[in-house]
Amino acid sequence: MADDLGPDDVVGPPATWDVMLKRGLRKRCPRCGAGRIYRGWFRMRERCPGCGFKFEREPGFFVGAYLINFAITEGLLFVAIMVFVFVKDANRDVSVLPVLAIALTFAVVAPLVAYPFARTIWSAIDLAMTPLELDEIVAARDALGGGDDEAP
Repeated sequence: MADDLGPDDVVGPPATWDVMLKRGLRKRCPRCGAGRIYRGWFRMRERCPGCGFKFEREPGFFVGAYLINFAITEGLLFVAIMVFVFVKDANRDVSVLPVLAIALTFAVVAPLVAYPFARTIWSAIDLAMTPLELDEIVAARDALGGGDDEAP
């Protein structure tokens, strides 16, 4: 009979895609919505303080977050270049220096600003695509009682 149990029988159904993505956009745990999952702007906790969810589910997990961060930066650069193209078309005397300064600023600042959001968005996408296994749910529950995430 215990073999018939699944994760949903223990913790209920997971959140929907849109709920998880909204949580990720707000830098919250995609599983439970708890905040304070970052110790600083660049340092994410190993586990959620609310539900014990382990954010890095396997080695190399956050490569997807780097792709999201890259896409955000490239999107901003594309918008800057397209604005310049339209302005240049309307006025041929416009200098390229302002757009280069804006693009350089985007290229440096955007990845730094988007970094934590990209990580939580990626965690939400991964959790939506690959729901937690029963052993991950048990480990998350056990981690809450142990408090092993507080070690530096």
